[in-house]
Amino acid sequence: MTPKEVDLLSSFLSKTDHYFEFGMGGTTILASGLVAKSVTSIESDKKWIEKVRPEIGNPKPKITLRHINVGPTGGWGTPVGKTHEHLFPAYPHAIVDSDTDKIDFCLVDGRFRVACFMTALLWLRQDAIIAIHDYTVRPQYHLIEEFARNVSTCNTLALFVRRSGVNTERMHAVINDYARNHE
Repeated sequence: MTPKEVDLLSSFLSKTDHYFEFGMGGTTILASGLVAKSVTSIESDKKWIEKVRPEIGNPKPKITLRHINVGPTGGWGTPVGKTHEHLFPAYPHAIVDSDTDKIDFCLVDGRFRVACFMTALLWLRQDAIIAIHDYTVRPQYHLIEEFARNVSTCNTLALFVRRSGVNTERMHAVINDYARNHE
């Protein structure tokens, strides 16, 4: 993330009680120092989790780092091949195992971004902020605007809230369409 994106993210994290993120790294470390009550981060690369864990230190919020098995991974936790494709939907679905009624901020910055964003949008409370990194440079993500309203953007980081009256059947269809697309 650029310094301006980090500033925007920090301004929201400092007002966040319960944070969930898809994709672990610098934002996990940042959140551990700013979020009030809990930070949950999921990651598809076990080795990356073990690299990030010691950098978190002794934060004030409860920290949960979870590995989601999508089969063998390469760079940036990207699944290698389609042999384990049946495991891919577990990644975007991981948020469902959290206290979705408490999460007030979610960052999508890992694999399966459209499916992750849409799953968060479906399960989190109406006023939850959902951010997605690299949004402005990846037009394939822009279909989410059918379901979410942009509240802030800086460089490639965009923050959204759920639109009222969204078609949940259509949301499920989009999740199913993108659950195996690891971009």
